[in-house]
Amino acid sequence: MKTLDQLFQSFETGIRSSKASKPKEYLQSLGLDYNTQRIGFISGQFHHRATQEIKDHYESLGLLVKSTAAVRDDSMTAYTAFGRYGIVFPLMDERGEVVNLFAIRFEMATPRAEYLNEKGIYPSHPPPTTKRLYIAPSIVDASSLIQSKSLENRDAVIALHNGKLLEQHQAAIESLADLSEIIILKP
Repeated sequence: MKTLDQLFQSFETGIRSSKASKPKEYLQSLGLDYNTQRIGFISGQFHHRATQEIKDHYESLGLLVKSTAAVRDDSMTAYTAFGRYGIVFPLMDERGEVVNLFAIRFEMATPRAEYLNEKGIYPSHPPPTTKRLYIAPSIVDASSLIQSKSLENRDAVIALHNGKLLEQHQAAIESLADLSEIIILKP
């Protein structure tokens, strides 16, 4: 069974597909480059042709939710896929493993952002040697700061979770023995 880490790797491959022109255009409109950062694309079809056991596993991870949509035959189950047709970013635990996903479904009338769960930090836990920490209001803001190449050697950035500083953020900050400055970015 694939872990979130392995699934995210397949989503990273998905953004590189020639069929992913709209997601690439959307990222370009945000000024983000999937070649320099970990960004993926969820078409919503990752569960197609999967066994029921795998679909159940994806459902347990929160990636699939049973739906009441019509299906072509009664033996089939309809699902709604997390982040369907959206760009996706990974959130990491303290070991550097993907434990959460953040998706922006950009094809909707109003783009909708959603988290899979409340675990992890984007882009990752700051290194223990961090001296200056930037706290960004959103994942897109943090990603933009990373891409700007303006961070210095012992700088790090973390994104708030839906604008909130959660327990895992606080624990990560408290673990930084060399931290001398926190810069909070405003939206």
